[in-house]
Order: sequence, then C-alpha cells, then structure tokens
Amino acid sequence: MVHTKTEGNTFTKEIGQTVYGVRYYFNEDAKETMQEKIKRMPVTEASRMAVY
Repeated sequence: MVHTKTEGNTFTKEIGQTVYGVRYYFNEDAKETMQEKIKRMPVTEASRMAVY
C-alpha cells in the first residue's frame, strides 16, 4: 500500500513499512518547464548508464 502526505515544499511517501521524505524546490526563473525537465530525465539517465 502507498500513502502520500504533502505539506509545503516537502512530502512523505510510505511504501510498505518504509517512509520516504522528500523536499523539493522549483526555481521560478528556470528556463525549462517541469514537463520538459521530466522528459529530459530518462534521456540523461540513459546517457549516464551508457558511459559505464
């Protein structure tokens, strides 16, 4: 079971018996949107893995 609680710029996510706490920050002056950033993340990760 997955539980999520959001408060301010942090959230906790409980998966099974493990609770993860995440703090996030968005730069309001950023040049790319969150959607663009999310699309870029798998490409960046794949290129990092290709190096090894």
